Amino acid sequence: MNLMLLGIYPWNYDKLSDTVRSMTTELTGVERIFLNPRAETRSLAFRWQEREDSGVRVWNPPFSFLPTRYGIHRIREQLSARALKINADYRLGSDWRDHTVLYVTASTLEQSYEYVMALQPERLVFDILDDNLGFPGIAPDKHAELKRMFLEIANRAERITAVSQYLVDQTREWTGREVIYLPNGVDVDRFRAEPAGGEPADLANIPHPRLTFMGALTSWIDMRLLEKSARALPNAQFVIVGPVFESVDQGSMDKMKQLPNAHFLGAKPFADVARYMHASDVLLLPRTYDPYSLACDPLKLYEYLATGKPVVSTGHPSAERFSDVVFIGRDDESFIEGIKQALRRDPDIAGQQAGLADSLSWKTRADKLIGLLRE
Repeated sequence: MNLMLLGIYPWNYDKLSDTVRSMTTELTGVERIFLNPRAETRSLAFRWQEREDSGVRVWNPPFSFLPTRYGIHRIREQLSARALKINADYRLGSDWRDHTVLYVTASTLEQSYEYVMALQPERLVFDILDDNLGFPGIAPDKHAELKRMFLEIANRAERITAVSQYLVDQTREWTGREVIYLPNGVDVDRFRAEPAGGEPADLANIPHPRLTFMGALTSWIDMRLLEKSARALPNAQFVIVGPVFESVDQGSMDKMKQLPNAHFLGAKPFADVARYMHASDVLLLPRTYDPYSLACDPLKLYEYLATGKPVVSTGHPSAERFSDVVFIGRDDESFIEGIKQALRRDPDIAGQQAGLADSLSWKTRADKLIGLLRE
């Protein structure tokens, strides 16, 4: 069986991890074909290109020379979708639908829709990783179009999966279909082991205790809470590591940057993420309570847990699942108090967290997906 997976980020993207690439590396018993959502490097190619990486067939889309502005990205995706059908016939044989499952997500909804419509697969998996239709700033007419695409893909899917109970319930309500709960995972070995290279150089002059948030700074990160915590704990150092997106609470971030115990270190290659976590004393997950934030299943939480370091989170449903080992702050004061407790964590909690990590691996998620396809 072939499993053809449409990615969220290109295979060679090194700034962030994501569910699709992480799970793809752990899939066994199938031929893995990873569809880059955009080309790894721009070229004048008019056809899909293939390369192999660690047993994964990576397919790069054509037409990368076309701009993405003014809606032209939709034209590019439509052209790429038509070219993908030709490429599948050529590389997999004209009967490829008989032995190939197409996997798409709502995270690339418009592109997923174009590919499903062009390929007309016999077998289709639709994986819901975020509440993409709940993100702020979507105009009503655009929202209606996206929901139509969502429902069309869901209608055609053999299996629908979702990473959170919120998304399971919402998708079931929208579609009337069975939706299977399939949470995220983590590369346990990468994050549990003390990383090679030791402490990153840009941490050397930052004293302990270090309270670290790692990940993308977006609208679902509570910058106001981080700023308040930094003011309440002036003897602790707040280390922020990750790329900054336009949707972030810029006002709170600017205020926090003025504090002497706040350190914004920017985006780092994914290969170095574990080094920053292991050089920290407490790891922070200050998620907002916006519905689209509560709907997801943050990868960062799993990475944090795998390190064995103390974790403090707001009352996010995913964190609540692990409340035996995660310090939960359901309001500002209890979040700050959770940091204080985490700094003097009971060794028994550390032991429980260490025993939990193996059950959270990407291999577990990959095996569950393959099991669903073989039923």
